[in-house]
Amino acid sequence: MGRSRVADPDGYVVDADRGSSAAVLTKRAQLIDAAAAAARADTRDGARELDAAVEALPGLTRARRDRERAMPRATTADVPHPAMRRRLPGADAVRGPLSSRQRKARSVIKRAAQDRLPTAQHTAVHQLISRSGRWRELNDALSDAAGDVQTLDEDQRRTIQRVDRAVQTFERANDRGHVVYSNVQMPAAVNRFNLAGFVRNNFWPGTVIHFDRFTAAAHTLHEVEPGPEGAERCAVFEVQTRRGAYLGASDGWDDTAHLLPRGMRLAVAGTHRATYRRPDGSLGSRQVIQLVDLDDTQPPS
Repeated sequence: MGRSRVADPDGYVVDADRGSSAAVLTKRAQLIDAAAAAARADTRDGARELDAAVEALPGLTRARRDRERAMPRATTADVPHPAMRRRLPGADAVRGPLSSRQRKARSVIKRAAQDRLPTAQHTAVHQLISRSGRWRELNDALSDAAGDVQTLDEDQRRTIQRVDRAVQTFERANDRGHVVYSNVQMPAAVNRFNLAGFVRNNFWPGTVIHFDRFTAAAHTLHEVEPGPEGAERCAVFEVQTRRGAYLGASDGWDDTAHLLPRGMRLAVAGTHRATYRRPDGSLGSRQVIQLVDLDDTQPPS
């Protein structure tokens, strides 16, 4: 869990990605024992050390190294111009819909990547994001293993690594940065009238969190608006990264879906109440937790 904050005097911490969820666009945070959190952190550290050892072994092909890794490598391409990077917006900025030009550019990249996917990888991605039971099964298995795919059964490992390779194909084709949004439902024990205080106290700037699961996101805040049930405890992650696969539509459709890879490490950049504009011009606001991808080698502006 990295530098996760203690959430109460009894020694519990908030794990933002631990809870099981069949809702594709919503993570479920859990309060877990500090000792369990430390053990999960040790498991992740050990898996990353083994991944480094696999990379150092002579004579292995890239495909064999990827097969033996616990977590997928980042495969982001260069961003050719600073204007094509995406940065986290300021607290006072009004988040708006993704422009038509941006959607079209990302759709061109999406189609180019999809054309290169083998049928098995295309099927694995489609089943993951379209079947809530499969989404929950594979993500729960990854969470239980603290992200180490090598400990899972053969069918789960094979499917997950097919999705890994598909996402990497999108990453290699992509030439721009992303800012994407994904919901996080806070534990039921949280006072629904004090979501902002809970978020502020448990997601301090610099806190490192881990996404052991795959993460479904969107490029616009209005697409991840929660329903009325549980909305009082639902915050939203605002993630700056170059990773993942744009799966949304081109122009004319309210769909900017984005699949983030599993095994991500992210640092909290800040929390605040953010205002966003819907396509009809009306405004909304959400409690935002801003995250920066630690495995993204994007240079500073």
